Amino acid sequence: MDIALFNLMSQNRADETPSAILGMTVELVRLAEQLGFDGTWFAEHHFTSHSVCPSPLMMVAHCAAVTQRLRLGPAVVVLPLHHPLRVVQELGMLQALTGGRVQLGLGTGHQPHEFHTYGVPMAERTAILEEGWDILERGLTKGLVGHEGRHYRIPEAPIAAFPGQMPPIFLAGGEPKLLQRAARAGGSLFISQGHRRAAAALPMRDKLLAALRAGGLPDSALRLAIQRYVFVTADAAEQRQAAEGMLRFIRTTLSLRDAVPPRDGAFMRSVPFEGEPSIDWLLENAPIGSAELVAERLAEDFTLLSPTHWSLYMGFSGLPAPRVIASLERFGERVLPVLRQLAPAPARLAS
Repeated sequence: MDIALFNLMSQNRADETPSAILGMTVELVRLAEQLGFDGTWFAEHHFTSHSVCPSPLMMVAHCAAVTQRLRLGPAVVVLPLHHPLRVVQELGMLQALTGGRVQLGLGTGHQPHEFHTYGVPMAERTAILEEGWDILERGLTKGLVGHEGRHYRIPEAPIAAFPGQMPPIFLAGGEPKLLQRAARAGGSLFISQGHRRAAAALPMRDKLLAALRAGGLPDSALRLAIQRYVFVTADAAEQRQAAEGMLRFIRTTLSLRDAVPPRDGAFMRSVPFEGEPSIDWLLENAPIGSAELVAERLAEDFTLLSPTHWSLYMGFSGLPAPRVIASLERFGERVLPVLRQLAPAPARLAS
């Protein structure tokens, strides 16, 4: 079981500055290493306050210099929005800089406004990712690129910095052929459980299994990576503030699927939606609360879903930086040791 800290780098309040958000992210990453986390992830988003980080590979490079052990990666590189020649060279360089600590999250992307602004046809995102993946794989394993496809035509060229192998792959996407490709490569498949209880995430896991079975893969090929929102505090007022922040975050995440997101400038508005969870429901069901409650919720996830990787996001609350840091400290000191004791149940995948 790998446990990683996820960094979205959202501007939760209008008075937060990008420099403060990015500076706190670096501090959280350093602390995560000290607390015994296995890795850390950096998001990629564009043109809204949902994230001030359009380039997760830049964050990997920066945080590699202030850590020694943590695995670092983008979650994810939205590959259809980038030329793969640039990405493959930067990944090779990062593997050299980090001593091979890079893990690679790839995704098709899902926000229409990003594709529109970049001028990339969203309907082609899967095909573009497939070609880009081919280029990354050949460049990183063979040190050569050259491609003749529908979306990219690249003459044969050498890559100076190449590690000779692919980094560990984590895929965010729902296309069966992409899921099958990642699984065949020994990669992990992301689902966003978010605020949901484990039972509500079972259909997402089952969808992945169905895709793998359709490609002739056994259930044991599923390496499940779960994205989860957590906040550790025993203070009732702080719990409620965290739940309010979580609801704002859930609303914003859903709004980003709109063709034109609701925003003032770059700052996202919090727009209620039908069927959204109440604050009280979140306080009762989400992993917000004491260390004991959070450990219990995540142990439930482990029992029902059998993940091999957790990506844990704690920055949604909108609370001041010292409180977010305190939540991470409590998690590392009181929840992480409990999770390390959980025994895997591989037979669960075949049920």
